[in-house]
Amino acid sequence: MAFVDSHTHLYDMKKGYALPPDVFPVVVGYSHGSNQKTVEVARRGGYPFVLGIAPQTTIKEGISRIDEWVEFIRTSRPNAIGEVGLDYKWAQTQEHVDGEKRVFARMVALAREMDLPLVIHSRDNPNDNGLPKYAVEDILGMVGGMRFLMHFYSGTEEQALRIIGMGGLISMAHMRSKERRKVINSVPLDRLLVESDSPYIGRTPESVREAVGYIAEVKGLDAKMVEDATARNAMKFFGFRL
Repeated sequence: MAFVDSHTHLYDMKKGYALPPDVFPVVVGYSHGSNQKTVEVARRGGYPFVLGIAPQTTIKEGISRIDEWVEFIRTSRPNAIGEVGLDYKWAQTQEHVDGEKRVFARMVALAREMDLPLVIHSRDNPNDNGLPKYAVEDILGMVGGMRFLMHFYSGTEEQALRIIGMGGLISMAHMRSKERRKVINSVPLDRLLVESDSPYIGRTPESVREAVGYIAEVKGLDAKMVEDATARNAMKFFGFRL
């Protein structure tokens, strides 16, 4: 078994970076440009990959080319649709919110069409600006009956229990907080994955080793047990074998 990094933007690593043999990546896109890079890197390395249009991309690039983007995802045959979701921190206007929802609905429909799971980005609105506040509430209202993974989880323990109650999974990075500790303690090991979200959160995919160690510490488990369990969970969710 190996450490499975369930979410890395491997194509954005510094030139010359080489993965260590004990870390296996799931390569994830978030825009049409990054999706193209994802396919190239993943196929060259023999890695599972995930393609989608993230809410940040919706705001930055608009949605006029969404049909073209969707067709590329469809014909590339990814292991999952992602990263997709709602990000109310980035949304500055109701038009932004509406655009994010339209694209996320399109991604959900594509996942249903292709019978694929979703890898979801969710971030709440920290401002008092009259716009929607809780992205996770809207997300959960749109993914009923689907297989889904909440990537780089930063929500509450209560929300985490709702997510797993709907059949979802939760991916943890190495970053520590009191709330994340509560989530790790409450969520069963068979519903947890680990990720680096490198190079944006973890500098490299190797940070999943720290994520595994954090889960092991909180749950009082052997680190090797957590490494193997999170790898099995990733293989089952994304449909690949090591």
